Amino acid sequence: MKILSIGHPMPNAAVDNHNVLTAPSYFDYEALVVDPESITRVTRELLEESKGFDAHDGRPVVNGATTAAAVSAADQLRRRTEETERLLEAGGTVVVMGRPNASMSGVIGFEGCDRYTWLPAPEGAAWSPPLLRPAEGVTVRIRDDVHPMAEVLREFRKHVAYRVAFDDRHPAMRNARTIAAGGANVPIGVQFDVLAGRVIFMPAIKLTASSARSSLAQTLVSAIQRVHGTPAESAAPKWARSLALPGMEQLEAEVEEAEAEAEDAKARLDEAREKLTWLSDYRALLWAEGHRFENAVRLSLQALGFTVTSNPGEPMVANADDDQVYVEFESSREKIVEWPYIRLQRRLEEQLLRKRQQQRGLVIVNGDRGSAPEERKAQYTDPLRVACENYRYGLVTATTLFNLVQRALGGADEADLASIRRKILRTSGELSLEEALAEGDEPSAPGTIF
Repeated sequence: MKILSIGHPMPNAAVDNHNVLTAPSYFDYEALVVDPESITRVTRELLEESKGFDAHDGRPVVNGATTAAAVSAADQLRRRTEETERLLEAGGTVVVMGRPNASMSGVIGFEGCDRYTWLPAPEGAAWSPPLLRPAEGVTVRIRDDVHPMAEVLREFRKHVAYRVAFDDRHPAMRNARTIAAGGANVPIGVQFDVLAGRVIFMPAIKLTASSARSSLAQTLVSAIQRVHGTPAESAAPKWARSLALPGMEQLEAEVEEAEAEAEDAKARLDEAREKLTWLSDYRALLWAEGHRFENAVRLSLQALGFTVTSNPGEPMVANADDDQVYVEFESSREKIVEWPYIRLQRRLEEQLLRKRQQQRGLVIVNGDRGSAPEERKAQYTDPLRVACENYRYGLVTATTLFNLVQRALGGADEADLASIRRKILRTSGELSLEEALAEGDEPSAPGTIF
C-alpha cells in the first residue's frame, strides 16, 4: 500500500514524505496524510523567499506564472484539489491532522487560497465554521473502540493536543463516524464519507523524539491499512526462505510468471482507464459546473484545434489560425442570463482601450444542465442572445459544442475542423450545429474600431 505524507514526518518504508509544493500527484497513492499547518508554513516560506522549493519534476516553484523553466506556486496548490478528488473517487483515504482553517494571501493567481482549498467536503459543508471550529485541549475520550484509528489515539493519548473540534449539531455530522471526543463530549476525531472514499480528521499529536515518531508512523500506517481492509502482517525472517519444501521452487516460478503477466495486464488496464477518463471528461461539458465545466470547455476547444493560452482558473483566451478569442462560459440548472456577456464585455473593453483593436468574443453556455440534451429547451435568455448579436460575440451552447467534439474525435479532417473554427470565431450571435457543419463561406470578422 502506497501512502503519501504532506508536512507530517512519518519515517516508514510504506510512506513517501513531501510538502505540498514538492510532492508528486496525490492520486498516485492509495492514502494521504496531511498536516494543514505545513501548507501555511511552506507557502509563507516561499512568499518570504526564506526557503526555495523544487517541484517533483525538478523545476523551481515561484510565486508567478508557470514557464518552461519554473512552475507557479498557484498551479501547484490548485492542482491538489483535483488530485485529492481523484484519490477519493478511487476509494482512497485522506487522514488530516486537524487544524483551524486559515487563509493564505499573496499567492499570485490564487486569491482565496486557504488551508483546506484542496480537500473536498461533504455536500453542503465546508472545512471551516460552523462545522470545523478552532479548539484547544488535551482530553481524549474514545467513542468508537473498533475504529482502526482508535488504537493510534489510545497509544499516543498523552501526546494529543487537539486544535479543532466539530459541531455535532451540524447536518454533515449525521452521516459521520465519531472516533474520539474531547471535553463535554465534543467530537475531535471524525470520519466523513466523501465521494467514494473517506476523510478522517485526527487530533494533532505532538512528538519530539525520533523513536516516538517512528512508532507513531508504524501505528498510523497499520491503522490506515486496516481502514482499507488490509491487515498489517509481520514479514517472515530471512532464514525462513532457506527451508526447503517439495514443489516450492516450481510454485514460486509460477507465481513470478503470473505476477509478470498480471503486471502487464495492469499496465494495459491503467492505460485503458486513463484513456476512458480522458474521454469521459468531455461529457462534463453537458452536466458539470465550476472547474469541471471549465476543464471540459478547455478540452473541447482543444479537440477542435484551438490552443488555450490561459491557465486553469484564469479568464480563458484561445488561439486558432492566427486569430485570438476571449472566452466566457457558464453552466446552470436554469437558463443562462446575461452575466457571461457582461464579463466578456468588460474584458474586451479593457483590451480595446489598451490595444485600440476590437478583439473577438465567444460565450459558451450550458443551460438546463440537469436535463438530458434532447430534453432541453432554450439554454439561454433572449437578452443574452440579443447582446451577443449586437456586440458580434459568438454564442455556442454546450450541446452544439459537444456534437462538434464528437465529430472531431470521430476523425473529422483538418479542413472540416478549420471551417468549424472559422465559424466559431466569426459568427455573431448563436452558432447552431447545422451552421457549424454547413459548407460555404463564414461571416466576416469584426474589424478595427479606431
